[in-house]
Amino acid sequence: VVAKRWCQETEDLVAVNEEDTERIRQNIRDLDKGLGAYQTGENNQTYTQWQQLTCKITPKLLHEVLPPHGCFSSATGSAYEDEEMAAVLKKLKQQAPAMAEQGVSAADLQSIIDAEPTTDCASTDRFNFTPINIRHSFPPHATPDELRRFSKDKSWLLRSILQSRTCEDILGEFQLAFLVILVGQNFCGIEHWKRILHLVLGSAEVLGDARVVETVVVPVLRCFMSQLRVCPHEFVASVLEQDNFVAEILQEFVLNVYESGGGLDPEIARLRAVLKMFDWVLPEGQQLQTKADEEEGEYAPQVVDL
Repeated sequence: VVAKRWCQETEDLVAVNEEDTERIRQNIRDLDKGLGAYQTGENNQTYTQWQQLTCKITPKLLHEVLPPHGCFSSATGSAYEDEEMAAVLKKLKQQAPAMAEQGVSAADLQSIIDAEPTTDCASTDRFNFTPINIRHSFPPHATPDELRRFSKDKSWLLRSILQSRTCEDILGEFQLAFLVILVGQNFCGIEHWKRILHLVLGSAEVLGDARVVETVVVPVLRCFMSQLRVCPHEFVASVLEQDNFVAEILQEFVLNVYESGGGLDPEIARLRAVLKMFDWVLPEGQQLQTKADEEEGEYAPQVVDL
């Protein structure tokens, strides 16, 4: 039994003392005469869906990712906000000369910068997701060829993360991040969810590694399909379709699978069936290959030795 009470002063749930918890446990059937036992098992679709959405979220993972008190709100932050704020401040400073020409003084510019909301890195009200720098997906001291390959193919970054995090951890964070946005309405969740989706489905080279495909790629893809099945249409339209991200990464994945020999075609067929719920059409691998060849042509990147 988990017993908490609502504190109006802090607008948060706080634990009750052990005596009250024990009293509730002893009289749990008297809380509400109209309540019944929650149905579980294979015949309960809602419970089965919830299991599919949470099966890899462990107490250990929750302890690592959630704020120390185990609760979060729509205002709980993460390192992704720090990245975004650093980018905003950098852009403001880069635009300083142009703003000065338009009559904005140095003092006014500094006041604009100071007015930008800042995040407190020392705050405890933060998610501790595994850092995924999706833009820096190549090894240190990478050669020109490695820079070209791994800037698009996220395989090196995925293997690097798997050295410190298990496959179960990645899938658990993917599930948790989705629930953080769907249930908790916190947009730090969608950013981490998108990065994991890009990391896994955007890795082409690992499709030749049966172990990684079996333990990471297929589970994440199946979890993604389970998530789509429970998404309200308005949530998909306003959140998941934002910036056309999901469509682009799915097309990239289909192309990667096609170029690797089509070993995951049955999974892609299941994905197409789910996407029909939202009137999404996923092109065939051959179509995407032809389109990619047409777009590159004579403008394809060339690697030269200097």
